[in-house]
Amino acid sequence: MEPFITGVDITNIEYLYGRNREINTLISCAKRKGNAGIIGARRFGKTCLIKSLESYLLTNEQIGAYPLYFDVKTQCGVKKNTIAVYRTMASILASKMCLDSLLPEGKIKISRRCSLDVSADELDMRVQMSEWNPEYQKQAIFTLASVLAQKNKYLLLLLDEIDYLLLEAFDNPSDFSRIRGAATDKYANLKFWIAGTSSWSAICTNVGSPELNCGLENVTLTSLSEEDFSLLWNNECSLIEDNETKNQFIDLQHLMYVKTGGIPYYAKFVASHMYTNMLNKLPEYDIIRDYLCEIVNNRFVSEIEHNALFIFAKGPKSFDNAIPDGVTSLRAKGLVSIAEDYLYYLPIGYLKDYLNACGQDKEVFQVSFIEQKELNELVGQIERLRIAVNKKNNNRGIVFYSSDEDPIEFGILRKKCYDEASMDAFSGSLYKLYYEGSHNGEGLPNKRSEFSKLTRALRHLYNHRECEPSTMTEERLLQIVNNGERPLQDYEFAHMQLTVLQLCRDELNQMLQDNNSEHVQTNDSVIRNTIPTTLRGKINSDQNRIIVENHPAYIIDKKMGFANNNSPIEHDYKDREEVLFELKETTNPKTGYPFSFAINVRPTNE
Repeated sequence: MEPFITGVDITNIEYLYGRNREINTLISCAKRKGNAGIIGARRFGKTCLIKSLESYLLTNEQIGAYPLYFDVKTQCGVKKNTIAVYRTMASILASKMCLDSLLPEGKIKISRRCSLDVSADELDMRVQMSEWNPEYQKQAIFTLASVLAQKNKYLLLLLDEIDYLLLEAFDNPSDFSRIRGAATDKYANLKFWIAGTSSWSAICTNVGSPELNCGLENVTLTSLSEEDFSLLWNNECSLIEDNETKNQFIDLQHLMYVKTGGIPYYAKFVASHMYTNMLNKLPEYDIIRDYLCEIVNNRFVSEIEHNALFIFAKGPKSFDNAIPDGVTSLRAKGLVSIAEDYLYYLPIGYLKDYLNACGQDKEVFQVSFIEQKELNELVGQIERLRIAVNKKNNNRGIVFYSSDEDPIEFGILRKKCYDEASMDAFSGSLYKLYYEGSHNGEGLPNKRSEFSKLTRALRHLYNHRECEPSTMTEERLLQIVNNGERPLQDYEFAHMQLTVLQLCRDELNQMLQDNNSEHVQTNDSVIRNTIPTTLRGKINSDQNRIIVENHPAYIIDKKMGFANNNSPIEHDYKDREEVLFELKETTNPKTGYPFSFAINVRPTNE
């Protein structure tokens, strides 16, 4: 087994170091049928804690809790659709109960008019419920909880990413009130535990729904003690086979604890980077910069808390009189600790480094300004290119039709994407400007271009997701715009937005080049002799393809592939060697689809 593995959730309480107090509190809460809130910053281990307790409760039936883990963000990605949230939870629960022999296959009555055909097929049941009245779709999960009650169990909803559920998935945060009402009823057979970055009362106040408030057993995830961290670290180091390397990592234990604050994920992430790259000293804070950004720029960090973080970055601080609210709330989130001499301090060394850099390092402090400037420039280029394309096509007809709403849509393109909601707004505006703006693609020189398909597929990634994709699969879309992965973190959404805008700019540039090109008709295809654009890629070992990041490989043309004096016979190309090349574009008249060959391939030093 490899050491320092990250990205895999722990599902066994035996492997959760330093969390015995939190585990015992929550087990006691489950026995008392209590509602609970698990508070901690990003990557502090909330998901691992609740998934491990889910496994524990399932194997300890005498407690009576039947846990159901639900993270709307990763399990279904619902956006502003309360009915879909309730429907999804109910279908997952019914499938799980069926697999656990708590619900027999066959019909179960949800209401006088609605019956659910129960099976292990969660998707099938979700489709069944989608035809029902919305109120009956909401009722399904409570009916299933009643079935559990007949078997002396109660439903325990383990709701991860509660802030996303309230702000993004539900139509309104108050739509949680039905669950809240059921869970606080005296004779309730349903309870909930939530995991988030703030206390439940703070979240409810922040989203403007204080009526959702209720008494919760609060559990805060803080930094591990150095003793507990030592147990975790020694266990990870024991997996290193080379003794010299093992001893080097063992010697780094204290420094790693100081820099990561004893947060298991941070320590494993940093150590994994060092182990993979054979480094013998700790890297700077920027190795986990994105995670630190999540802490400082979280929407539930108040201005008072934000200012307090920067104060503590300068050093520990004591308070003679009352403790400021911002300090108390930061401590409740596990971001501030208190020493024996009543000094408050930041336990995560890397966080201190990052905050101090934000105040002193111009590059870090202005990173958001730089990113916004890049966005503005890209969108400005796209605006100008649309006008240029129309001018070039004036004798054939307008490509893009202007609208009074265009300034608004361009404004949305300039807003940095950080989650599914902002990406949905961005994709909608791009769709209107590019696809609808060209009369649903009819005005485009190439209606079937890859970017035209991408624009429509992106529009349906978070909106109308139930539609069967007809232009481009989701897998292909994500391969182009985000290395094949569905974005989850704010920086992934920002990267995806930037990639799409760059592709849009390149597509419009190509339209201008195509308009300046000659068309030569042949029996098999139409060859476009466009103005050549030099591209950069890597040649494969067979010397018949060029590999370009975030793009399918280009086949090297047999006759025109290699530049003079640089053929494989005359130049010893190595696997993955960087090369320069141009494209020869053709369109197959039978299918109408374009494809390209690489030509004039030569080494980069040419």
